[in-house]
Amino acid sequence: MNARVITPFYGARDGELYPTRFEPGDLIEGELAEIAVRGRWAEETGSEPAEGRNSPRRKGAIR
Repeated sequence: MNARVITPFYGARDGELYPTRFEPGDLIEGELAEIAVRGRWAEETGSEPAEGRNSPRRKGAIR
């Protein structure tokens, strides 16, 4: 899930230990986005995450 932040909050991106301050307009993804949408700190954008090197979908991929 992807989301756009609508209320400032602190949260840790998937796989990170330390929180970051997110500001309105920031794009977030994964479990952080799901939690932020449930907490009404963000709105779902409906777009899929990028298939880049650090994409959560690629974690654990066997090559």
